[in-house]
Amino acid sequence: MNDQAAKLRKLVDKRNAAQASNNQDNCKIITVASGKGGVGKSNITVNTGLALQKTGKKVLLIDGDLGMANLDILLGISPRYNLGHVLKEKCDLKQAILKSSHNLHVLPGFSGINKFINSDYKLVSGLLEISSYIENNYEVVLIDVGAGIDKNVINFIMAADETLIVLTPEPTSVMDAYSLIKTIADSNCKGKVGMIINKVGSDLEARKVVKRMKKVILKNLARCHIDFISNSTKICRWTSHFKR
Repeated sequence: MNDQAAKLRKLVDKRNAAQASNNQDNCKIITVASGKGGVGKSNITVNTGLALQKTGKKVLLIDGDLGMANLDILLGISPRYNLGHVLKEKCDLKQAILKSSHNLHVLPGFSGINKFINSDYKLVSGLLEISSYIENNYEVVLIDVGAGIDKNVINFIMAADETLIVLTPEPTSVMDAYSLIKTIADSNCKGKVGMIINKVGSDLEARKVVKRMKKVILKNLARCHIDFISNSTKICRWTSHFKR
């Protein structure tokens, strides 16, 4: 996996270098991930997209939950084409991108197609190869990836500039989130990694979860430097930068 991740990161670095040489503003790619399912990851992806759109950003949502896609259901759209069709070259990217009733642009995913499950980095590099249209038309791309730490999830994270990990105060969710963070660190991810504590009753409850996570991460992942941020909407988030 590390070898695949290294190749993928080279593709991303090459993309960014090309943009810089052309004096282009980088299109920021953000993955939204979770160690455990059912924590509200897809809802946070959609709401983050809406919030960014309200600031004037051009936003694209990509459903990267390979095999269990659901962004189209959340947004009430019925796609004719999806990410699977694009990757299999059965349609072009512009045909697959839809606009929701909230004016959000969405590249739907697919469900139940085993061909792409646990595929190698070439799947994600395929997205990068068709990314010129995305980078020329969007400022932020949010990729809703599957729960857990399988190969596809890590590959998407390696291709991103930033990753938001969603978890709840439940012990199993906290433990699975830590496992995902450790896997990201072991993969030598260069992107920023943040955390959103969801389904909390108060800011205090969220802070307790963050405090517990900080303690475990600092003890076992010494190369992490963590900053904690609590914003005015009572959502707690911290960002960690993995040191080399």
